[in-house]
Amino acid sequence: MSLEKRRETEENRMEKELEGSSFRRLDFTPLENLEDKRKEKEQSEIPIDTELSAIEKDVLEIAQEILKLKRYDADFDIDTSSEAELQKFPIIEKLYAKCIAKLAYKKGYSKEEIFLSIRSLEEKNWIVTNERRTKLEILNNEKLVNILKFIEENPGIHARSSKIEEELDITRTPFLKHIMTLERFKLIRSKKIGKTLHYFLADVPENYDKYKVIFSNPLIPKIIEEIFKDEGIAISKIGEILDVYSGTIQYYIKKLKDLDLIKSVTTQKDEKIHVINVELLTKFNQFFDEPDFSKLLSGL
Repeated sequence: MSLEKRRETEENRMEKELEGSSFRRLDFTPLENLEDKRKEKEQSEIPIDTELSAIEKDVLEIAQEILKLKRYDADFDIDTSSEAELQKFPIIEKLYAKCIAKLAYKKGYSKEEIFLSIRSLEEKNWIVTNERRTKLEILNNEKLVNILKFIEENPGIHARSSKIEEELDITRTPFLKHIMTLERFKLIRSKKIGKTLHYFLADVPENYDKYKVIFSNPLIPKIIEEIFKDEGIAISKIGEILDVYSGTIQYYIKKLKDLDLIKSVTTQKDEKIHVINVELLTKFNQFFDEPDFSKLLSGL
């Protein structure tokens, strides 16, 4: 063998040894930076909800691997009453078998405990088989978390709002796709008001949905403010102040009456006035920051 070929063979051998060596790092970022990145990643990850038991956390960890197996149909009925029925649902049957193999001997869980934990995770929406993901993965997905924060800051938002593209930098179609995922995990809810679907975080009380939606029209708080300043003000005068057609003001006042936000009252002097439902506005601001009626109400 020639000297040149021998050298080439020796170099290849050394290179292979280096590639297989535990000291070989393909990423030559300084080690301290890697450590910083690791800490940042750990801090960014959202911990498993404290409502979960130890066995549920163990099952959830295994579920993250199993749900991604595309060869199994992703379907499950949480009303399944026994382990024997699991054979109807390949993805959950596989999860059940894997949990038994990994957890029954190692941690002493019974088959029944494992089965009940799987069903409990489905009931709590920590596992959604059709999504092939767990809630933990959703809560660690930057894009989905940003949408959750966006809905928290804009309760009652609808898919045609220009804010979506301006603040999230995505168009309506991908936004709706992500919305469907968040709804399946019961992290948000939708409410149809009129002909439009509006989105809220799941824990926001439904009682105030209709108020949040009507207050999203910037004209409504202005009408309320004018009535608050002068309960006897004429509709035509409100229209003049706000530079809006009086018929439009009349239309919205009727809506506000239907929602019990204002009511018409006849005084002892036989004068007709409009009275603001202060208690309802106060309760509204306990859940929503905008519009903020606190300054208006502080003048009482």
